[in-house]
Amino acid sequence: MATDEGFDVVGLSCSPRKDGNTDIMVRQVLATVGKPGVKVEFLRVADMKIAPCDACWTCAKTGQCHIEDDMSALYLKLLKADGIVVGSPVHMGYNVSGQGQIFFDRTFSVWHQKRLKDKVGGCVAVSNRRGGTSVIRAIENLFSNHQMIMAGYASGYGIAPGDVLRDRRALKEAEALGERLGDLMRALKRRAGP
Repeated sequence: MATDEGFDVVGLSCSPRKDGNTDIMVRQVLATVGKPGVKVEFLRVADMKIAPCDACWTCAKTGQCHIEDDMSALYLKLLKADGIVVGSPVHMGYNVSGQGQIFFDRTFSVWHQKRLKDKVGGCVAVSNRRGGTSVIRAIENLFSNHQMIMAGYASGYGIAPGDVLRDRRALKEAEALGERLGDLMRALKRRAGP
């Protein structure tokens, strides 16, 4: 967890569309949680070269993924973070994007030793009309598998990039999620003591 110097929060957008509605929502959460003492970093999974998990199970023995790609640097950021925000648009089957599923699968190597345990997680989903609940559930399941602490979710509607900016409820939910992330991180730090 964080030192006296503050907290680290990583926001991951799993949208293939740069500067789209999911990016906007994740950034809104980070803008709210990013107050003095909180360092935030926004990352786009689609901008990284991340190969699918090959189900070799090497990580069960070694605790490390044998695939050498951009996930190696992302593991370090996730392990250092106190809070993790994951956002995805709704894709086919009312599920996370393909980029999101590949990222989810590749966290398997840190699952064995529960290396993300007790980090605070926030979910973001953006849909055209349907499927937001399914995406939130998928992200919550990821956090639950890693024994993370869930701060909640924010969901919005939009098709064209920027549509979500007209969804005032969504932007308020994103702000509330950022505040809740900050509150939970501070409460966990107080509970942990000096």
